[in-house]
Parts: sequence; C-alpha cells; structure tokens
Amino acid sequence: MSTKFFIAILSTGFIATAATSADLGSVDAPQPLPPQGAVADIIHDWGGGYVGVVGGGAVGEVETQTGSGTLFSETPLRGGLAGVTAGYNIQNGNMVYGVEADVSWAKVKGDKACEGFPAQNCSFELGWQGTARARVGVAMDRTLLYVTGGLAVAEGRGGTTPVPAGSTGEDKRTFFGYVAGVGAEYAMTDALSFKAEYLYTDYAKRTSPLGTVSPLDSYKSEPSAHLIRVGVNYRF
Repeated sequence: MSTKFFIAILSTGFIATAATSADLGSVDAPQPLPPQGAVADIIHDWGGGYVGVVGGGAVGEVETQTGSGTLFSETPLRGGLAGVTAGYNIQNGNMVYGVEADVSWAKVKGDKACEGFPAQNCSFELGWQGTARARVGVAMDRTLLYVTGGLAVAEGRGGTTPVPAGSTGEDKRTFFGYVAGVGAEYAMTDALSFKAEYLYTDYAKRTSPLGTVSPLDSYKSEPSAHLIRVGVNYRF
C-alpha cells in the first residue's frame, strides 16, 4: 500500500468521525446550565420587612341592646378608612409566613330612629382601627395568595340626638375583638408590591352606663364590619 493511499484513507476516516461528532454534539450534547444566580432570579423573594399604606371601604352593623334587655336594634354602618401598615415575612420554598400590623383612620358610621323612642335619633361610629395579624401564604413567583387573622381594636362612639335630659347624649369606648380575611399581593418590582384584601372584624360588647347615651337605661353595643382594602408595600 502506497503512502499516498494510506494518507487518503486516514483523511477520509478523520473527516467522517468529525462529521459524526458534530452531528451528535448538535443533538445529544448537554447544554450548559445557566449560572446559579440567574436561576435564583427567576423566583421572587418575599422574605424580609416592609412598610406600606392602605385604604378602602367598610360596611357593617352595630347591635345595640338596653341593659334591662327590653329593647334591641341593629344599625347599618358604612364608610371609609386609610392608614399605614408594617410587617415581616419568612419564606420557605413557596410557603410564606409573616406577621403584619396596621392602624387606620376611619369613619364608618350609621344612624336610625331609636327603638322605642322614635323622636330620638341613635347613631354609632367606628373611628380609628388597628389590627395585629399572622399571615400564611403560597407564593407563585411574583404573586402571593394568603390568609390572615388576629386581634382587632377600634374606637366606637355612640350617641343620641336630640340629647335627652339627664344624659350626655354620647359615649366613647375602645372595642376589642378579632379579625380574619384573605388577600392577594403582586410584586411589581423587587421592592414594591400591590395588595388587595378582604377582612372581617368582630368586636366584643361594651356597655354605655346609665346617664351617657340615655338617662333611663344602660346600652350594650356590639359592632362588626366587612373591610375591602388595597395597598402598596415597600420591601427593604
């Protein structure tokens, strides 16, 4: 076998092997993985502290009963609120656990003719309100769905007009109760998120003594409210 013929065979084999390798590389060769940081950036991190603003509307009612138990009434309430909020989240996989507190200025009120005394107008108003709640949510990248619940506190003010003789015509009390609800939050950027939530607040009865709302009897008031709120949080 001549040298030229031997070189030609080797060249042909080398070219065929290279072509086969190129074909295999284009089909079967594993592709390089993206850097670890790039993978981490795909999932939004909900962990850490945040502050925000919140506002919305509320509808509810106050149940009022005389201390003697002779009269009972329900007065519808409606109004708005606006406030500030702060919280902290811990994320484990797609589960997010957190605590949140808020305080709001509110004007949720209603009035109607007093039961048994149609010449008198009975009114009630929920003023400032605050909650301290736990939150548990499921994160789907930049969307967070959560349930929440905890303690609620509010200022309640009851009154009658015209003011009956022998009474102040008004009584102001701090009401304590519970709050529960659901919400959704969307991260517009790594720092800013928008949320919408529904909360139900139910407060324990408080008694207005004789000589405040009425000169004839004490009154027990039990308010509750449904809140629809939206807000913006800044995460740091």
